[in-house]
Amino acid sequence: MTDQAKMAETIAQQRQTIRELETPVIQVWDGVLAVPIVGSIDTARAQEMNEALLNRIVETSAESVLLGITAVPVVDTPVARHLMETVSAARLLGAEVFIVGLSARTAMTLVQLGIDLSGITTRVSMAKGLALAFARLGLQVVPRQGGPVRVDHDEDLA
Repeated sequence: MTDQAKMAETIAQQRQTIRELETPVIQVWDGVLAVPIVGSIDTARAQEMNEALLNRIVETSAESVLLGITAVPVVDTPVARHLMETVSAARLLGAEVFIVGLSARTAMTLVQLGIDLSGITTRVSMAKGLALAFARLGLQVVPRQGGPVRVDHDEDLA
């Protein structure tokens, strides 16, 4: 293999690594995936994100997906459309998607844009989304004996 071919292969591997880091799909538990999105979402990135997520749903038979948008700087109409496409595609594979990490500003923007999220479960944080996903799977997280106890009431988990 020539030096030029080795360099081209190295660059291709680095690009693949960067793409994977841009949109990590993390299995946080059996049946639960998390996709923390950092940065802006354009059409190309949305397609890569969808492909990576859908492949992981099939590989892991995930039932719940937490789509984290805390670090998405702007949620406008195109971004909202991309998120809705992701939710729809995941549903076709049998996974329920929770959009988590909504800020008050993002919520107001989505309302002002007229984006209908009535059929999508949302939560303000990844932790709240994870608690809901666990509850839907019939799982419960309890503190270790002797550890600190924190009671957090969430009416819709019952």
